[in-house]
Amino acid sequence: MKVIVGDIGGTHTRLAIADVGIGTVVRLSPVSRFLNHEIDGLDTLLHDYLSKQARAMPVCLAVAGPTEGQHVTLTNLNWKIDAHALSHKLGIQIRLINDFAAVGWGSNALNTADVHTLQAGQPNPEAPRVVLGAGTGLGVAVCVCHNGRYQPLPGEGGHIALAPVDAEQDALLAYLRSEYGRVSAERVLSGPGISALYRFECGRLNQTPAHDDPAQITTCALEESDVAAVTAVRLFARIYGQVAGDLALVAGARGGVYLAGGIAPQLLPLLQKEIAAQFVAKGRFSEWMRKIPLQIVLDPAIGLKGAALAATANTQG
Repeated sequence: MKVIVGDIGGTHTRLAIADVGIGTVVRLSPVSRFLNHEIDGLDTLLHDYLSKQARAMPVCLAVAGPTEGQHVTLTNLNWKIDAHALSHKLGIQIRLINDFAAVGWGSNALNTADVHTLQAGQPNPEAPRVVLGAGTGLGVAVCVCHNGRYQPLPGEGGHIALAPVDAEQDALLAYLRSEYGRVSAERVLSGPGISALYRFECGRLNQTPAHDDPAQITTCALEESDVAAVTAVRLFARIYGQVAGDLALVAGARGGVYLAGGIAPQLLPLLQKEIAAQFVAKGRFSEWMRKIPLQIVLDPAIGLKGAALAATANTQG
């Protein structure tokens, strides 16, 4: 079965044609990428994309915000999408799915080449798994196994409160609280969060911030050309591991924890040791945490593949 799939985040929109085969095999056409600030409306973008296809196909869009399948207000983008109105306007069936619900579905399509293992653990294929990922925001989904396939329970876990574990993080929380009031995990584990961490570390080091763009900050961290950038990214990694471990405890995620999103693969050399160490640092439950597989997802198309699996789930039983 073929379906048009999209992944609409806070920064980019990606579209492709997915061909779903037997089981969880998904083949994608070349992915078309668009910067959201350059798009003249989602309806125009979809109309142009659909007009280039030889035949009509259903559409499933993974969107970065809470949705019941028909409406969404994106969390980190000033867009509102009405799938019913779009379907009527374009003459095609359109469905919305939360972007990390799509990642949860897409975790079924991963193979060994699509992940980097931080901790092999002792996987239980029938136990829950957690997918989370830092990008423009922080996405989270808990997944449960049903009929041999993981299905996500969509939520907004990226907005749980930040929980400091040491004096440095206590100071970070106070610093961020002065700006945001309540401080969620997403305020740190995201692109804007990296910029905030950098400003915080510059203050601690009595250093004037030289950058604000998270891409510049992470480049400096990888090059080790800016001390505050290096310490900011290492703090990011520690908190990433802590939050991933906390979510694993909540879900009982013996089926594994998967870190998706665009940031982790780019910063793998700096992140992996810190994330793995903090993931298991759970006091009396540290040994239990060592049994949980921890993977970084390398496949950038996991959300698109997941949207395709979600769209065809009822047709495959």
